[in-house]
Amino acid sequence: MDRSADRSQSDEASQAAGAAPREAELVRRVAALETVVALERQLREVHAAAARDAVSQLAALQAQVGGAAATLPPAPAPDDDITRLVPAGPQDDDATRMAPAAPALTDDATRVAPTAPATPFDDVTRIATSAMGAIPSVSLAAQRIDASAAGGPTVAPSAPPRSVLPAAPPPVRAAPGEELPLALRPGFQLFEYRIDAVLGQGGFGITYLATDVNLNTKVAIKEYLPGDYATRASDHSVSPRWAEDNDFYLSGLESFLVEARTLATFRHPNIVRVARFFEAHRTAYMVLEYERGKPLKQWWEKRKSMPEQQLLSLLHPLLDGLALVHESGYLHRDIKPDNIYVRKEDGSLVLLDFGAARQTAGGAQAMADVVTPGYAPPEQYEGGPQGPWTDIYALGATLYWMVTGAKPAPAPERQQGVVQYVPARQAAAGRYSEAFLLAIDQALMLDPALRPQSIADFAHALFAAHAGSLGLQDALRVGEVEAQRRLSSGIRRLGRAVWRPASWPLALKLTLALVLAALLPMTITAYYNLRASVATVSASELRNLESLAKSTAGRVAQLLGDSRHLAAYLAADPVFINYLRAPGTAGREAVHARLVSVVKSNPDVHLMFLMNAAGDALVSSEPGVAGLNFKFREYFQQALRGRPFMTGVIVGSTEGKPGVYYAYPVFDTRHAVIGVVVLRIKGSTISTILDQVRAKSSRLPLMIDGDGVLVQYADERMLYRSLMPLPPETLARIVADQRFRRERIDSLGMPTLARAMVGARATGSIRYHSTLTDVDEYAGFAPVGGHDWVVAVTESRQRFEAPLRHLFDLVLYSVGAVGLVCLLLAWWFARGIVRPVKRLTDAANALKEGDYERANIQVKVTTGDEIGQLARTFNVMIDVLRQRDREQRRGGLGRKRGGAGQGQG
Repeated sequence: MDRSADRSQSDEASQAAGAAPREAELVRRVAALETVVALERQLREVHAAAARDAVSQLAALQAQVGGAAATLPPAPAPDDDITRLVPAGPQDDDATRMAPAAPALTDDATRVAPTAPATPFDDVTRIATSAMGAIPSVSLAAQRIDASAAGGPTVAPSAPPRSVLPAAPPPVRAAPGEELPLALRPGFQLFEYRIDAVLGQGGFGITYLATDVNLNTKVAIKEYLPGDYATRASDHSVSPRWAEDNDFYLSGLESFLVEARTLATFRHPNIVRVARFFEAHRTAYMVLEYERGKPLKQWWEKRKSMPEQQLLSLLHPLLDGLALVHESGYLHRDIKPDNIYVRKEDGSLVLLDFGAARQTAGGAQAMADVVTPGYAPPEQYEGGPQGPWTDIYALGATLYWMVTGAKPAPAPERQQGVVQYVPARQAAAGRYSEAFLLAIDQALMLDPALRPQSIADFAHALFAAHAGSLGLQDALRVGEVEAQRRLSSGIRRLGRAVWRPASWPLALKLTLALVLAALLPMTITAYYNLRASVATVSASELRNLESLAKSTAGRVAQLLGDSRHLAAYLAADPVFINYLRAPGTAGREAVHARLVSVVKSNPDVHLMFLMNAAGDALVSSEPGVAGLNFKFREYFQQALRGRPFMTGVIVGSTEGKPGVYYAYPVFDTRHAVIGVVVLRIKGSTISTILDQVRAKSSRLPLMIDGDGVLVQYADERMLYRSLMPLPPETLARIVADQRFRRERIDSLGMPTLARAMVGARATGSIRYHSTLTDVDEYAGFAPVGGHDWVVAVTESRQRFEAPLRHLFDLVLYSVGAVGLVCLLLAWWFARGIVRPVKRLTDAANALKEGDYERANIQVKVTTGDEIGQLARTFNVMIDVLRQRDREQRRGGLGRKRGGAGQGQG
């Protein structure tokens, strides 16, 4: 353990020692690259200036000689309808950036600040490099150095890149003042496509307007060409500018082809269609359908007042297309207003730029993720699990920008609490429905589990207030969701009302008070009486079980007692004594005749036989027993000592039937034991006694022996099993004695019943769970006199409590009936109180409006109680107010007339 720790510490030290030179080498290479790039830019500016001077001098010379002026080809007129790629400047907040999954260097490492603004990318995206520097190749190299320093694998692109490029032709030197163009010139033939114009040029590619000469149709062609890291040779081929950029160039080329393959798998009118893609000139090309229109970011500026329903109708097909992308196993991962196009023909939306797309991954992303601050969820920054919820966040951010005019704060700033998120329900309240804004807020939850997990779920939330804008099936589902929402809202309001009794109607409160006043004492009394009745009935029923068990045990004891008396009578018979003294043929026949006669006269006895002091069976009432030796039996050994002994239930070896053996010693005149009389009591006789209990009721009898083994039960399959596991010595003794002809004794697992019954010396009762019937049961038990057996009579709890439940039901019925009567009376009484109060309230409202007639009509005096007195007082008050109002009106009229007379005078 210590050696491995020392080895790991030495490895860490060696890695730390090797990291410093590598970081220094990295800084040196970055400085060298920056110097070369700066010199190259200065050279380009010199060439451009020289070219401009040469053109101006040529124009002046032509003007002097009067010749035709040589001019450059005119630029095509701008067309607002064509698909353009707007160059992204440093101030574009919506530019796409690379978010590394892990920091490239430690906090103590030397960092290189970017020396140039972020490079424009296709469809207005940018690559913002990590803190390693502005050159992506340097960033990739730094990641590889960090991975190797940490002992981990080097970072690999998502698809295996080519290791080398085909050999490039030797570069052609341009003339002084001339620079070779990156874009293909108009008229260039690229297979069956003719280049017509350049639609746009970004940091990682160029988009052309082209014509398919075979079909005579317009197409858009995207060419992979990162201008800052690649150049075009005279044969139109593309190659990296520097050898250090080879890996970066190949990785970007593979990403470009992955995007093409991804788009080629989709067939949806709202997903940009890739007709084909191919590789040529040491780069790759993607042929897209040509769409006329504008990006959503420009198109929306003049349509911010669009109604919600119209916006949803516009959005629905795009959601359907994105759902298809997710069903195909892909994620877009860069949804934003710049990547959504609005067609000129029908105003429909088209989803563009799948450069950041990848197949759905369940685990964390190992490589850096493409992010657009404000539109990318936290898992794209942190490399967490991504799924449909990732695109739902970006789509929700796009809708947030549309309804509020500002995009959400970047996810890391929200997580760290730097910026507080303003919910859409607050920022756009009043202009859109609450359900629509709530769906946007749910899509922008930082926790992926709290967002909608599929586009279908997100669409249902967005369209909750406008289900008619969806298809039939979707509308029905949204209707169900809305109905559930309203139901839950109603339940919440009901719950709040229930917990605020002060807001209940007066009639309800009076009714409840009266009902409680009537039923509560009755219920308390009924419950007290019920408990007493239950206790009485339970005690009575348990006493019945105990009594039945006691009587059954008494009958079994009587059977055993009769057998004892019979054995004692035979043991004292001179015929038996004389034969044992002097065995002979005549004596043998006399003994046999006596035994057969006794067995025939007693149906409870199975057989009887006479044994000598050596344990030999001399004479038997049944053939096959005489001549056998039973000295190993416990009953013989006990009787030979002069003590009568009765066994428990023993399964016979001859017939395999259970029985009970009773042995009684035979004494001579000197009171010495000279033999043993043995009789066998039928086990079926005992079963018959117990079965009589079951025949009279649904109760079940059982009997156990002194060891707790079940020897009598209705289900013979459960016989000869112990109530609980037996001690090893007891189990060994039973098996050795071959008492039940079994090699083992299984346990029934009823320790509660075993503790109560085994060795019981008095009657009792118990409640337990029976594994024989798998229900809860009550049992009354009693010991068998003169033996260690215990008889029990059991009854299921359901049948046992049946009279108790019946009694309880009667109480409930009576309480319910009385409660219903009390409820009706209380409601009638409460209405009698509330109705006059309501009339007084209506009269007061009419009085506020100055309608004395309606106020007087509302207050009717029909009772002489306090409410009636209040009504009379209110009527008097109405009359007084009416009289004062009349006097004020007459006084005002007199003043007006008097004033008029004074004026005339």
